[in-house]
Amino acid sequence: MKVSIIVPVYNVAPYIIRCLDSINRQTFSNLECIIVDDCGTDNSIQLAKNYIKNVPFKYSYRIIHHKYNQGISEARNTGINMATGDYIFFIDSDDAITPNCIETLANLANKYPFADIIQGNTVTGSEDLMPHCYKYTVPEYCDDKEALEELLLSTTLTTPWNKLIRTTFIRKYSLYFPKGIVMEDTYWSYFLTKKTKSAAFTNEQTYYYYKNGNSIIHGKSKIMNKKRVIGLITGVTAFYEDMRKEGRSTRQQRMYLFSNMVICLSKLSSCLNMSLWFSFWKLTNCIFVFHPITKVSFYSITLYLLMMPPLCFFAYIKGWGWRINHYISCKL
Repeated sequence: MKVSIIVPVYNVAPYIIRCLDSINRQTFSNLECIIVDDCGTDNSIQLAKNYIKNVPFKYSYRIIHHKYNQGISEARNTGINMATGDYIFFIDSDDAITPNCIETLANLANKYPFADIIQGNTVTGSEDLMPHCYKYTVPEYCDDKEALEELLLSTTLTTPWNKLIRTTFIRKYSLYFPKGIVMEDTYWSYFLTKKTKSAAFTNEQTYYYYKNGNSIIHGKSKIMNKKRVIGLITGVTAFYEDMRKEGRSTRQQRMYLFSNMVICLSKLSSCLNMSLWFSFWKLTNCIFVFHPITKVSFYSITLYLLMMPPLCFFAYIKGWGWRINHYISCKL
């Protein structure tokens, strides 16, 4: 078995050596490291080249240069197209992995050769790490579609990293990342889950998800918040259109759609862009009124009212989103 580790690189000079060093320390031997240069403005790529030159790199590596900045989605897509491994493993270049990460996941892949995805847990317990890990103990293997959707869209993190994913599976279903938007993980995870027939999981912690205030997800600028809202609206629209096309939707798909609508609304509550507000309200009317994907009920009417004026403007209240998801969205 060969694993291709894909590392998109853009303005991560303070973190890139930590990331590459964690890859170079892997106990699994048959690896290739594909570093995708997305044309940042700092010296991240030069630091990577110096590290590989001066520190004996245990594995084969390639640095692929984009001609211009295209975003993390296209960087990952480039890595997918260049990968020669049986499995692909994504890592964000401001994160790191434990020394036994790939070996742990590869052992599960050998045990369950028909699994499309092998998912690891995240390391917690340090102030510089995000406190995100599995909410519950997960099964080692699952091929029940309903349970699998809950595991992939709710119990574990909806991120591309910290997963071994069969390369043929990604290419067969064209599971590429959407171009030109942020919050692409949310979009991609929905369609990945839809195509997944079976997956293996380990509770063992294999990935360091570090806090980075300048990242796409956690950046606090108004411009970045606007991009997140656009990405969320794009994702929710795609989920809704997919459900309409299929003529059906599962409970977990609906929960995922509504959960992302609530997240979008909470981001909008600190955004003064009326164009985005109208886009959100138009989408809300499509989902609940014009082509509803749920039956009319107390919960659907309540959620609809909470997403329209004037109640939507209270979405900034702390705990608002959690309560809506916990008491209303899960009922639809």
